[in-house]
Amino acid sequence: MGVDIIGMGLGGDDLTHRHQQIIHRADLLVGGDRLLEGFRDLGIETLAISTDIVRVVETVRKRMEAERIVVLASGDPLFFGIGSTLVRELGKENLTIHPNVSSLAAAFSAIREPWQDARLLSLHGREVPDLVSVLKTHARVGILTDQTRNPGWIAKILLENQITGVGMWVLERLGTPNQTISWHDEMARVAEMTFAMPNVVVLKQASADKGQDSPMSENRDFSGETFKQAMDTGGQVDQMHGTMDSSGEALKPTSSTKGAAVPPIWPGMPDELFVHEKGLITKAEVRSISLSKLKLVSPGFTVWDLGAGSGSVGIEVSAFVPRGRVVAVEKNENRLADIRANGARFGVTNLTVVHGNSLDVMDHLPDPDRIFIGGGGKDLVTIIRRAGKRLKTGGVMVVNTVLIQNMEPVLALLNEMGFQSQLVQVQVSKSTSMPVGERLEALNPVWVISGEKF
Repeated sequence: MGVDIIGMGLGGDDLTHRHQQIIHRADLLVGGDRLLEGFRDLGIETLAISTDIVRVVETVRKRMEAERIVVLASGDPLFFGIGSTLVRELGKENLTIHPNVSSLAAAFSAIREPWQDARLLSLHGREVPDLVSVLKTHARVGILTDQTRNPGWIAKILLENQITGVGMWVLERLGTPNQTISWHDEMARVAEMTFAMPNVVVLKQASADKGQDSPMSENRDFSGETFKQAMDTGGQVDQMHGTMDSSGEALKPTSSTKGAAVPPIWPGMPDELFVHEKGLITKAEVRSISLSKLKLVSPGFTVWDLGAGSGSVGIEVSAFVPRGRVVAVEKNENRLADIRANGARFGVTNLTVVHGNSLDVMDHLPDPDRIFIGGGGKDLVTIIRRAGKRLKTGGVMVVNTVLIQNMEPVLALLNEMGFQSQLVQVQVSKSTSMPVGERLEALNPVWVISGEKF
């Protein structure tokens, strides 16, 4: 007979006449205790959903062919609800899903805020998202909270990351006679407050009504060993906040964009916008070509920038992968401060800085979708070979070199590894002023070698 999954919306008042008919004809009614309470007097057998969800699923599976089973889901069944689990476990063909109002839809309606461009999150038993990165790309964020990760917990995250210009709506006991809606723009106060459960949080940037994103900042900085420790312990680096030194001890942020306007990022930004050692930066025109060769077609890509120098390439890449991760590896300790300063200047939140030799730290980095190699010295061929093995199938590697001696071995290695490769020689001349006019001044030629892995 199959299974009907009915969204309860915010409560019984949101059920349609059709919903009521289906429930009254059920042989078995499945749901949480709170949802089942309103139907106890119908004389229908009930099965409460507990922490033992496996038992509930198996019971439904055994009985669904011969009996009419109705599952009651809070809110909308397929919005962080039981419906997703049953689709996966029982198969779409065995289910009929009856949608309803979700608590986040009700929340945005209650505060009269548009939400077509909002990011929606649930903190119920799920991996905690990086709110800093989310707020980088979304002016409104709707959050389903739980007992622990509540409005106060969220406020502390904002405070720890020095995120300003963000206000918080807290909607308590939505849809009940005791519903309470409050607006807060002092996170220090919210961090000390207690709110009734269940509640929903909506974060809104001050610039949201103008259709702009507020700048969020602080890039992450990890040594290779600290990165390894984070990965070995099951942590996600972009859930860690602030910066760390090579010992893993937390440091205070070295710079902040708090209260300051963050400049936009675009391909081939002028070199003078970056902090860098004189001449030690991938030139703007070469940067543009290198980014085009990387084919940054997905916002969720993980990108390695090996031999990052000032971090200019990685910072421009970050704008193309707002939901991904850029890992900048640099062995020269003096240049780490430049990368951090540039990351803070442009409000980059998805940048991880790793101090170390690429060959030493590579094994501890997340698998890349794209790799840019702007430095490597005598180890260039070895770096390419090892990095190429880690690159995901369909991934792209781009190598910049000024040495003629590197061209042949790099191309030969990429072809040996099964990459489809291409070589572009970039010769740029830029105008420079003279007493009575301008002349063209040639920059060093650069070979941009790209390879796509098959």
